[in-house]
Amino acid sequence: MIILDPFILYLIVIFSWIWFRGNNYIRNRQNFNVFREVIAHLFFIYLLGVAYMTLRPFYFIYSLADGRSLDFDTHLFYNLLHMADGYIKFQLLYSVGNILLFVPLGLFLPLLFKHTRHFLVIVLIGFLSSLTIEFTQAIFTPTRYGTVDDLVFNTFGAVIGYLLFLLIKMVSKKVGFSVENGFKKNRSSNRKS
Repeated sequence: MIILDPFILYLIVIFSWIWFRGNNYIRNRQNFNVFREVIAHLFFIYLLGVAYMTLRPFYFIYSLADGRSLDFDTHLFYNLLHMADGYIKFQLLYSVGNILLFVPLGLFLPLLFKHTRHFLVIVLIGFLSSLTIEFTQAIFTPTRYGTVDDLVFNTFGAVIGYLLFLLIKMVSKKVGFSVENGFKKNRSSNRKS
């Protein structure tokens, strides 16, 4: 069994991120966009949070090598309905929590990467990201297992995030700001003046 100290792991990742973003700033000083940089840092913090919430307590083993079977619940909503019989609040918290976990993914990706500004792309990225987490839990963590419920809820959360992106994009056009340019005025709104 491999036990990773999340504090050390996070320090390495955070210092690598700071080094990477600092070098990026030095190379692209003329094209530096504060809005995009803030979104990139928020997205990084979000990814750290998702890794912590989905992989803790950070005990890893290769379960298939130990002869254990793959712990993956393929019965849709079975785990949800039977996890806490009679405790509807816990079941609701589990469902809503899994949805909210992926809302930032659907929001941040299209803000940062233009090629992800399509509904099906976000659905695919949300699904594959969730599938990666679920298989990691099922194969490498002895205290967790993957569920198809999480795949559905996480993908739905990414879709809600994308719809939120579309709403922000629509509102920003009406007030004269561009999602692509950050807080700079749209060129088209400057021409009208």
